[in-house]
Amino acid sequence: MDLLLVGGGHAHLGILRRIRMKAVDYNVTLISASTYQYYSGMFSGFTEGLYAEHEIRINLAELCEQAGVTFVEDTIVHIDAANRKLVGATGKVYDFKLVSFDIGSRVGSFDGSIKQIEIKPNYVFLNEINTFRETAFPVVVGGGAAGVEMALSVQAWRLNNGFKPNVTVISSSPLLSSVSEKASSKIMKIVKQKGIVVYEDEIKETSRQQLITKSGKRIACSQLLPLTGPQASSLFAESSLTLDENGFLLVESTLQVKDFPWVFGAGDCVTIRTYPELPKNGVYAVRQEPVLWGNINLYLTGKPLKSFVPQKKFLSILSVGQQEGLFTYGDIALYGKWAWRLKHSIDVKFMGKHK
Repeated sequence: MDLLLVGGGHAHLGILRRIRMKAVDYNVTLISASTYQYYSGMFSGFTEGLYAEHEIRINLAELCEQAGVTFVEDTIVHIDAANRKLVGATGKVYDFKLVSFDIGSRVGSFDGSIKQIEIKPNYVFLNEINTFRETAFPVVVGGGAAGVEMALSVQAWRLNNGFKPNVTVISSSPLLSSVSEKASSKIMKIVKQKGIVVYEDEIKETSRQQLITKSGKRIACSQLLPLTGPQASSLFAESSLTLDENGFLLVESTLQVKDFPWVFGAGDCVTIRTYPELPKNGVYAVRQEPVLWGNINLYLTGKPLKSFVPQKKFLSILSVGQQEGLFTYGDIALYGKWAWRLKHSIDVKFMGKHK
């Protein structure tokens, strides 16, 4: 095999689209744990009941077939970078000339007997969120974009389906504080308006039906959804690849591993050495794709590689329930139904590229 793509994240989806438009003269294989890649940008809409399952998923096998790429459903469990081999959960060994990882990240969990759900890897999202929406006392932990969006979407669904709208959010810092002060102020008004209770605190203990925070508050909780930020895949931990202090695959600005230049990576699963604080979100994965694809081909032809330079600001739209959105760009934060309609248009257009 010449090129192995591991994972169906944003960057690799872009590569598949390019190959579909213009075939390459070497063999390409995509390995993914699931036939379907679910688009996280539409998770909030699905959670609220605005989208059906088929509207938020991409059939990787079909996309690969259209592009002339071999699709393999398997989970990679071991990396032998020096000998250019991968091992799958099926026991199959995959040889490669060049490999790229775009497998995303995972979410942390809490100790204790409290029932917790996980929405990563993304193909488990549907079943997990269906049970969380209906639980008696749903609690979301995390005040970033993902936590806020899921809390508001669950609250909207409960309101529309005869369940008590009693979603609680626990965050160690003000909601959306990493975005901007204006976004944080605006989202606090929105969540209060929509009846969500917010505790700016941290969890100290968990029991079957209750959370106890560091400040001593006792919070009823029948199910917990932790969205406290990305954590590294365990796949890289047992390899000889260079990792950052948090276990993410460390790549250079060329998106390749320094000691093994035939290993590339993009998206949430990597940290770029020259931009260690770069947020792990889909916006940057999409922006990395042209550099990743360009450098893969430059490497295969023995030419100098180019560097990825991230933009300083990026547009983001959060779905905040009831077909309303919060538009942010730098210090700008605007709220309204028009923002959700814009997000819907962008998301539908993105999914249309893969049909």
